[in-house]
Amino acid sequence: MSIKVKGLDSAIRALRKKGQDAERAILDELEDTATNIELTAINLAPLRFASLELNADVMRKGTLTRLNIKQRIDKVVSNKGFTWKVGVQGTNVFDAYAEFGTGLSAKEILSRPDYTPEIRALAYTFFKNGKGTLRGKPYMFPAYFQHTAQLVQRLKDEVTKAVQ
Repeated sequence: MSIKVKGLDSAIRALRKKGQDAERAILDELEDTATNIELTAINLAPLRFASLELNADVMRKGTLTRLNIKQRIDKVVSNKGFTWKVGVQGTNVFDAYAEFGTGLSAKEILSRPDYTPEIRALAYTFFKNGKGTLRGKPYMFPAYFQHTAQLVQRLKDEVTKAVQ
């Protein structure tokens, strides 16, 4: 014995379509958020970052790239658009010093209430002796905080619209 439900195939197709619409809405929101973080970080990043405390040997070796951080801020997508990483491409310790500062500047910046223990731990990986004098100009984390503050609510709203 079997039962045939009229319209079941079209109902299943409609549900699948709603699921695809919801997935597209999520992917679009994640991409928009990553792009907004990237653009805000570029806007906030220092144009130049150098210090008189750097010795001539460091300058000769080319470790100081006259930090054009703005040109190296970029986003990278993975996981079919569900994962976005925004950051400064390449490795240069001065990028972290530009973000967090050193010495008293780092202590001041990292004492902000929105800086989590994870962010502080990341900053600590660049710690030398705590006596540095480079003033930080946070650019990446303020951009992240600004654009992710309401991300979950925006995702919920977009999914709700997509499945209606």
